[in-house]
Amino acid sequence: MLIAGVAILAAGSDGAAPGDEPTEPVTVKVLYFYSPNYPDTASTRRLVQLMKEDPAISVQEWGGLNLPGGAGRAPLMMAIAGKTAPDVCMSWFHVIRNDIRQGFLYPLNEWIGDDANGNGQIDDDEAKWDRWKEIPKLWRQVATVDGKVYGLPLASKAYLGLVFRIDMARAAGLDPNSPPRTWGELFYWCQKLTDPNKKIPGAVLERGQRGIALQPYGWTWLPWVYSAGGSPIVQVRKSPKTGKEHVLPPDTVTFKTPEGEDLTHVEPSWRADFASPAGLAATAFYHRLSWQRWLIDPETHEPVNLKPGDLAAGFVVEGPRKLAFKPDDVVTGVARGFMEQRGMNPWELLGRGEVGMTTWVVDDLPALSQSLGVSPDLLGWSPFPAGPGPRGRQVIQLHDHFGVLCEGVGDRPKAERDKVWKVLAAATDNTVGDDDVRQRVLAGLVRFVNPADLKRLGFDDYLKDVPQVVREYYDKMADGLIFTCTEPYMGFWVTQDEALNREVLSLIMADTGEKFDYASALRQVEHKANSGLMFGLPREVLDLYRTPARVIFAAMVAVMAALMFLLVRSFTKKAPASTRQVYSGRLAWGLVAPAVLLIGLWSYYPLVRGMVMALQDYKVAGASPFVGLDNFITLALDKSFWESLGRTVYFVLLNMVLAFLTPIVLAILLSEVPRGKYLFRTLFFLPQVTSGLVIALLWKLMFEPTPAGFLNQLIEIVNRLPGVHLKTQTWLQDPSLAMICAIIPTVWASMGMSSLIYLAALKSVPEEIYEAAEVEGAGILAKIRHISIPTLLPLIVINFVGVFVATFQNMGNIFLMTFGGPGEATKVLGLAIWIEAYNNLRFSMATSMAWVMGSLLIGFTYLQIRFLRKVEFKRAAWE
Repeated sequence: MLIAGVAILAAGSDGAAPGDEPTEPVTVKVLYFYSPNYPDTASTRRLVQLMKEDPAISVQEWGGLNLPGGAGRAPLMMAIAGKTAPDVCMSWFHVIRNDIRQGFLYPLNEWIGDDANGNGQIDDDEAKWDRWKEIPKLWRQVATVDGKVYGLPLASKAYLGLVFRIDMARAAGLDPNSPPRTWGELFYWCQKLTDPNKKIPGAVLERGQRGIALQPYGWTWLPWVYSAGGSPIVQVRKSPKTGKEHVLPPDTVTFKTPEGEDLTHVEPSWRADFASPAGLAATAFYHRLSWQRWLIDPETHEPVNLKPGDLAAGFVVEGPRKLAFKPDDVVTGVARGFMEQRGMNPWELLGRGEVGMTTWVVDDLPALSQSLGVSPDLLGWSPFPAGPGPRGRQVIQLHDHFGVLCEGVGDRPKAERDKVWKVLAAATDNTVGDDDVRQRVLAGLVRFVNPADLKRLGFDDYLKDVPQVVREYYDKMADGLIFTCTEPYMGFWVTQDEALNREVLSLIMADTGEKFDYASALRQVEHKANSGLMFGLPREVLDLYRTPARVIFAAMVAVMAALMFLLVRSFTKKAPASTRQVYSGRLAWGLVAPAVLLIGLWSYYPLVRGMVMALQDYKVAGASPFVGLDNFITLALDKSFWESLGRTVYFVLLNMVLAFLTPIVLAILLSEVPRGKYLFRTLFFLPQVTSGLVIALLWKLMFEPTPAGFLNQLIEIVNRLPGVHLKTQTWLQDPSLAMICAIIPTVWASMGMSSLIYLAALKSVPEEIYEAAEVEGAGILAKIRHISIPTLLPLIVINFVGVFVATFQNMGNIFLMTFGGPGEATKVLGLAIWIEAYNNLRFSMATSMAWVMGSLLIGFTYLQIRFLRKVEFKRAAWE
């Protein structure tokens, strides 16, 4: 193995002359492939070996900020833009094209070869690096753009399939050596693995054992679409001769028409096909797994599926028998949704025996068996079963990613770049995968190894330890009898993965999911994907709207300019007599100059820069060509943008009713309380000194949707009262409650400070006025109406405009508590801007959204400043 590694490294050295060798060790910063804290990983061992072979290389682990969720890669991308990124890192299969487009990666042609014939690919006869010829054509195509190669596939591949507990299958009377081959067989397996009355130690919810743990991720939904015979993404190649369009799967790399015309080098167009018959069938199967009503035959102990009419009648005809049942006998679904137990991974449910199977990466099973304390002999796997109809097929989803060089490598001298290339070649070398196989063999985990790898590495004696059914899977995969699919590599798949999760799959699994119109939701996600979110609008569509866009844009600029003119003029008017004696010489301007400079630098410069970005196809590290108003046209045609805007208005109105009016009422009450004024003021003010982050997370725990949640426990306590029957709620997971739940923490935390401000204003009213009103017979309501409210009105108006503008931009609690979910029920415009910028790295679209929002708010800012000029402030008397 050492000799082979040296030979490969020598082949990648590009023949640098000895005199070009660096005099000092070259530091190569690596992310993902090297970690001294985990020295037993195959890639770390390989790079340690490389440093021994070449002392001129010093590999170091790169560290950076970590962000949760979909923004996990954003710190790395920002580091690339700031020239502080690692030299070697990983780019996922489904995002490498976007990384290339953004200019994040450095091409590898100086070591691999050049595209001499101009066909956009490095052919075998053009490659000067022999290992390039061993890479499958699809992987080469994914990592190559315009003849430039940007990545090397990793040596280790991962397969996504069905994972199940062998012991639980046997206990249910199922044969683990004959896993389900069709969706119908899978549903039967899930029914047999479901026991609603089983008590499971350590279970969070006492809902027994379920057949399968479903996950709402878009990438785990893809194989179901493929198994139904469809393809979630398709490419369309148009024949130059006949003009006929040919719709092809995304992994098609060569194609000839039935007439013999070669369309391999025809530039395809791409589109999402989520709502195809196969996509709808896959989503319907999710719904059936979650909501099918059925019962267990008391005589045969076999599952009996129920129709709506059977539920209404209270009996079902099963062969010659009429089987009556009670409502408590009916079982709903066979699945346990991943989001049902917050923070609970599907494999944890599998490890405790709460579910009998789930979908997950087969290659992770050895590590999972160790972490869960489950013997690896009790874990089995199978491909995704074939869907209904003649196009149904068994499917395995293949996962592989790319080792890449970040664009900053191009700034290093050639001799140093050669050392960085050596590290990349070693980290992705086949010996890394072989070493991983050897470690599994030594650990007794042969059942999770590809038999072909055992044969190739001389472990023929261990083939008998691989289950016969697993050997058949690999043979069928090699023969094409089990279809191998991948995640989409064209378009912004990350955005659609999240959209499928939030807008379709998670809503099916929610408590309100039985009547959810998943078909319409799926069509909506597909429409948005093809309208700019995943694939850009066609040129002919943009051309159609460019002239109206210019007219509207010019009108908006004119309105904004007029408002700015009025704003500036209001400050240049002659000061009233009461303020003419205020000093306005040069000293005053000198004192405010630092503040003006800082505001201009940190506020107005980003504002102008953002306007420029909105007119560009902005890339963080690459060239950013001007596209005019195309970004605004895309926004105008994007239904989800207008939905986010409308949702923001609803969010603001709720805030105005709850967070804005509550402090006014509280201030009036505090001013009238006869005893304990200071105590109540202190109690209401204390939440103000607590971190907003802590408050949001605290309330998130209180909104826990399970019976263990604090608020649900309160409901259970209230239900003990006679005649009270309240239902526990899913709170943040309920689309009808999520928005108000995200606002309540703000009301609770902020009303103390706001009420004290209003209370101070009330203290400016002389007590004699209240006493005179009482003498005239005015009651409490009359005093509030005729004295308190008029006193607070100027401050209310000032706060209203300020709170309105701030709330329109606010999304902090939503970010922490729901991140826009469930579905898009709480996805306000501020959060949509954040997601576009830091999740999707589409800064042009984000700044376009921000400018639309800013244009709507500039009028309120003008009104606020106009009103402030008329307000007279007085010192309040305080008790």
